[in-house]
Amino acid sequence: MALEEKTIANILLIDDDYSICTGITGLLETMGFSANYALSAKEGMLYLHTHPEVDVVLLDINLGDKNGIDILPEIKKNFKSVQVMMFTSHNSMEFAIECMKRGAADYLVKPFNEEEFLHKIQFVLAKINLEKLNNLYLGILIHDFKSPLQCIIGAWELLKKSFSEQFYNDNKKILEIFDSGIFQIKNMINNLLSISKFETSTFISNYEKFNVLEEVEKVIKPVKLQIDSSNREFGYDFDKDSSLVINSNKDLYTRVLLNLVINAYNYTPEKGKIIVSFKHLDNGYFQTKVFNSGTYISDEEKEIIFDKFASAKLTQTSCGIRNFGLGLTFCKLAVEAMNGKIYIESQKEPAQTTFIFNIKNQE
Repeated sequence: MALEEKTIANILLIDDDYSICTGITGLLETMGFSANYALSAKEGMLYLHTHPEVDVVLLDINLGDKNGIDILPEIKKNFKSVQVMMFTSHNSMEFAIECMKRGAADYLVKPFNEEEFLHKIQFVLAKINLEKLNNLYLGILIHDFKSPLQCIIGAWELLKKSFSEQFYNDNKKILEIFDSGIFQIKNMINNLLSISKFETSTFISNYEKFNVLEEVEKVIKPVKLQIDSSNREFGYDFDKDSSLVINSNKDLYTRVLLNLVINAYNYTPEKGKIIVSFKHLDNGYFQTKVFNSGTYISDEEKEIIFDKFASAKLTQTSCGIRNFGLGLTFCKLAVEAMNGKIYIESQKEPAQTTFIFNIKNQE
């Protein structure tokens, strides 16, 4: 039984049993696939780095050098377009759920069953095609947005120069809101461009020393104007005797914080609080927190909230939030590019959420 030509894919089997590897890859080739194998996690990762054409990895749970389920997140992190099917002797719902949480597309139970594989691989390949299509649409969206936005920005700047001082003063708040809206649209497009660079490994990180508070205040000024006029409280929290100078990527850091503040503003109710905190950690990392009251993020949402297509995956929850946008996806990729980690702390009563990211101070 063979798949139609349109569904042929490049498959890598990672298993420490030589006889299983040769047997299954041989079978896959007779079914119309291009198949290769690696006998260890290290060998498998090296193969993936040198063979970007791989579509699907069949990953054994019990490897000699590492546990397959432990390297699953590593594969998903480094090879965004690769789908992983776990290959195991376990057949339990608990195992399946754990695999899915860590990024697996599906799993197969030993011994290898041809019909089961053919059934499941159809859905995995459909997922690959869907993600490629989504990425194509994102690229088109970015391209199509840039030109008209530049026209709007240019026309708006010319129009502002024609305003009299009296007119500007009388309509200052409205004009500042307009400026803020344009600023946020530009930020969204920059997020999309950066995500594309992160995922294609074309982003180059530059480090420099800068004062965190000074740079942050410059970047979030347009958003802060909205917060101040929206009956919400905004403030900073840090040790006044501690230096806020760090050595990192200034552009990435300030944009991460900008996106988190925008996210907090979007989901903070009137009379709520948004507090940004800074702190040097003893391990050489610099910690930043963005707290907002009135919002609860469930454990289910925490699992996928930074995913590029999180809004399509999330179901309605008690906090009523469905659309987190691409800003959080950018934040995760940017923090990782700064050798850091981002995570969420949230509680239901009273409802409050804190986004926390720790980045390496390069000093």
